[in-house]
Amino acid sequence: MKRNLVLALFILILVVFPFPVQRSEVSDETEVVSVAELAPQRIYGQDISHLIWSQVTVDSFRDYIITLTENGSRWIQDPGLASWQNTATREYILAELERVSNGRIETEVIGDWQSVVGRLPGYLPVEAPAFLIGGHYDSVPAAPGANDDGTGVATMLELARVMSQYSWPLDIYFGAWNAEEIGLFGSAEVAREFQTRGIELIAHYNIDMLLVPDPEDPTFLMVHPVGYYHEGQYWADLTKMMSMQYGSNLSVPVMASDFSAWQRSDHWSFIQRGFGTSLFVHESGFAYDNAYHTSRDVWHNEMYDYEVATEAVKSIGAAIAFTMSRAYQQLIQLEFSFTLIPSHTKTYFVPISMPTAIEVACRWFGGGTSFRLSDPEGEPVAVFATMDSSPWEATTVLNEDVTQHGIYTLEVFNIGGTSTGHELTISYDSDVDGNDVPDSQEFWFDQSYFSSDLDNDNISDAEEMILGTSMNSSDSDMDSLPDQWEVANNLDPLDPGDASLDHDQDGLVNTEEMEHNCDPWSADSDSDGIPDFWEVLNALDPTTNDAAEDPDGDGVSNLNEYLNDTDPNFPEPRGQWILLPVLTTAVAAIVVVILFIKRRHWPEI
Repeated sequence: MKRNLVLALFILILVVFPFPVQRSEVSDETEVVSVAELAPQRIYGQDISHLIWSQVTVDSFRDYIITLTENGSRWIQDPGLASWQNTATREYILAELERVSNGRIETEVIGDWQSVVGRLPGYLPVEAPAFLIGGHYDSVPAAPGANDDGTGVATMLELARVMSQYSWPLDIYFGAWNAEEIGLFGSAEVAREFQTRGIELIAHYNIDMLLVPDPEDPTFLMVHPVGYYHEGQYWADLTKMMSMQYGSNLSVPVMASDFSAWQRSDHWSFIQRGFGTSLFVHESGFAYDNAYHTSRDVWHNEMYDYEVATEAVKSIGAAIAFTMSRAYQQLIQLEFSFTLIPSHTKTYFVPISMPTAIEVACRWFGGGTSFRLSDPEGEPVAVFATMDSSPWEATTVLNEDVTQHGIYTLEVFNIGGTSTGHELTISYDSDVDGNDVPDSQEFWFDQSYFSSDLDNDNISDAEEMILGTSMNSSDSDMDSLPDQWEVANNLDPLDPGDASLDHDQDGLVNTEEMEHNCDPWSADSDSDGIPDFWEVLNALDPTTNDAAEDPDGDGVSNLNEYLNDTDPNFPEPRGQWILLPVLTTAVAAIVVVILFIKRRHWPEI
């Protein structure tokens, strides 16, 4: 009897509580790998002058000079008569420019005197101005030429090494001139060739002898043409500003009229061909340089100061990087974060090239602070001071209209009794080419590109050039994702591999995200608590908050369907309709069991 009772109860359990049927699920795991190659960082609207400054090193600069001078004099007398060291140095420079840039710098030898020119192409595919950095690689007989002019070539190579790690909007030319010592012959050929090719130089830095500073005033000279501010003095001021901001303030702008050797180095060849923004970077202690044109011009001369010389290299590189940080329709913004202890000052510098407003905004916390803006002569033009803090939002503390060209100085002083943290932004406009159009209102090419769109992809041709996408294709990387969609969703329109990536790991690759108008960086695009993948799988709209909707009319919202793992498009039986058949079945089963048990006890007839 007991065994029959157990069997009956087991049947009851099966009837009332049937085993669930296993439901098949679609896997939401996708493993993909992007095969896009890493490209150099493209610089637009980003000031990395401090990075360029830090990446130029004394050791690397000095090592170049050692290599250039280890074989002795690099003399040349005419195109057919030169030392083997001259020839070997030329071959070394060509190879080194290609090596440090991983082949990005395009090299050539120009003219009968065989000067070396390397071009680091800018990413803009249209005509635009360029920078030039150069020095001469020949030396006089018997002189190894460490200072004259190993420093110029070493500067060029060191900046080629650092600058080629990035992608800049403008071309940067790197030059090593031959036959400077006998008449500026090599640079004259190159200047003529640049003129023939229609190359426009926004600035040219000619470096010739850097290693002997004035012992009373260890600096280097930034000699610039006389006259129009933007032709030379602005670039001398800009390199000085970099030396003041990041270094030891060793750069000294000097007018050409105050420098007796103005016509004695290779920049003069370019000046004569109309390249007016050519500067001569030179040592301040030439009068003390007793190794000039002698066998004592060796890299280990005790008189040579590599720290001062390297600051010149850093200043030039930082100035070029700063110039190419501009962005269309944006003011220049200098941003700094720092903490001042009581009675201490931080000083910042602003190179002004046009009438503009200098706006200083700051958030400070911990105590009071003060700000003083001074003009290039050091005269105060605006002051702000308070003992209160402004910890939550940035406060505009100064907004001063200025007109004078030159370097303005902003001093921040802690006037309180406690340490004070600062987050500082200095905003202003510039006009580096002096054409009376603010740089915020123009870029490096014709303005018409900002209103044209050859491929009709809603990205202007100007933006296409800045991004590096094709002006003739709406899908530059041919990955089925339109450039405009990729740009709008912070994807790379030049990486064909990101079409199959799943950045938000929601089970939808980027092509599926686009197909369903989803956010590729969010697993729940409409923030309704239901993952995009589940909504797509169940034919819901992942871009509309439909969590409370009930498309199958079963009284269960979409959100609860998701939480219960039920089908939002198939009505589930309601509770009362589920309970009635269960109770009916249970009662029937109990009756059957009771009758079965009683039947066992009925007397047989």
